[in-house]
Amino acid sequence: MTERAPLPETTSSTVSILEADYVVVGAGAVGLAFVDVLLDQTDADILLIDRRAEPGGHWRDAYPFVRLHNVSALYGVNSRPLGSGALDTTGLDAGCMERAGLTEILDYYDTVFRETLLASGRVRWLPEHDYRPEGVAVSLVDGKALSIRARRRVVDATFTDARLPKTHGPGFPVALGVRCISPDALEVRADGASGYTVIGAGKTAMDVALHLLSQGVDPDDIAWVRPREPWLLNCRRLQPAEPFFEDTVGGLADEMEAASQAGSVDEFFLKLEAAGVVLRLDRAVVPTMFRCAIAGEREVEALRSVRDVVRLGHVMALEPDRMVLEHGVLMFDRDRVHVHCTADGVPRKTPVPIFQKDRIVPQYVRRCAPVFAAAMIARIEALNLTDAEKNDLCQTVPMVDEPAHWVQAHLIEGRNRLRWNGVPELRTWLATSRLDGFGKMITRVAANPTPAQAAVLDRYRRALQPGYARMSEWVSSGRPQVGATTASLPGG
Repeated sequence: MTERAPLPETTSSTVSILEADYVVVGAGAVGLAFVDVLLDQTDADILLIDRRAEPGGHWRDAYPFVRLHNVSALYGVNSRPLGSGALDTTGLDAGCMERAGLTEILDYYDTVFRETLLASGRVRWLPEHDYRPEGVAVSLVDGKALSIRARRRVVDATFTDARLPKTHGPGFPVALGVRCISPDALEVRADGASGYTVIGAGKTAMDVALHLLSQGVDPDDIAWVRPREPWLLNCRRLQPAEPFFEDTVGGLADEMEAASQAGSVDEFFLKLEAAGVVLRLDRAVVPTMFRCAIAGEREVEALRSVRDVVRLGHVMALEPDRMVLEHGVLMFDRDRVHVHCTADGVPRKTPVPIFQKDRIVPQYVRRCAPVFAAAMIARIEALNLTDAEKNDLCQTVPMVDEPAHWVQAHLIEGRNRLRWNGVPELRTWLATSRLDGFGKMITRVAANPTPAQAAVLDRYRRALQPGYARMSEWVSSGRPQVGATTASLPGG
């Protein structure tokens, strides 16, 4: 390992210049996942900067009843498991792998930060500072500026940062006296509400509706403004553990078979629904929204108990006694509580090159998998390759917003997976990566499958070629396409 002088102290009153091999801006899930792998794969020292006082990113602003949308086993940093991999035994998720709640997530990131990052001796922490592109970090406490220099690169771990109702507001004007709150301020037992209006159609809105129901609120006292209807991934088909192999890999086979048989993206999703791969809240309305939200079948049944669904477009304003929407007006009394869940979550942005001359901009390289993507990008950074070669290994998978985007994401992910399988170092890393749970599961089972497991794997392999071929027909003519003969199974 190369000998280096330690990083200078980061007290803004005594230091005017800070430098490190990598300057990582953002100590949320993406930044921490990136740093974790960079520490493991290189001898670099790192300066970690964040506007917040503590690591954890958007989880520091989350509502108290939030839980991971996907299973704990696929979240966090690569070097340390989140949770034990146990199954939930109670509630609407009973029988599925555990999903951590807010306290567990924050405790986990505190532990990662102390015991992995700081304990390495190669990470220095600069909290409550705003990093500026010109290479300056300004204290949010006293306004003092520090000059920042990266010997190798600046890593912008904020590009895919989550937007939450608490930090981004309702997105429409609210008249004085109208009770409009973000989910973190919801106190069902103490607010004296005459009823509740949930505004939004995403996973946050679903979490709020389920929380209200769990607190004993009558479904008839809940109105739900849904500008669009969402497709939802069925969590039962996304369990990265061998007891669920036939459901999970069978779901992958169902997906490719559905693609090969469908004549359009809409028909594709209806076939996915028939196979139990995706779900919808209202069987009478064909969804137009798809943002990778995950839900269980029992959760969806509970949400269907909310029958007062308002489909008049987006909310334009909350006035003293009425809600003005794009296509109508809804009257309400002054004691009604409106819960805005309208923040954009992870916005769909125009991709930029991940590897640039003096920067790395982590983005998705697999569908809806931010921490895996950050870890994979860090692993690729450690390879002795040019930036052009590194970018070729990880074409950006934009965040999805509608069903057609899922098809495009499928094709790009398939292309990336093929590239990774062609690099021995990445194949080896993936074989042991905690965050690549599906690939690891498939690799283990494929080595000695039961007859039923072998049949599922055979279905999937046979479905890949026609499935990818049909998907390629649906994408726009300028989109890079993945031919069926280039597709590969996760894990090899």
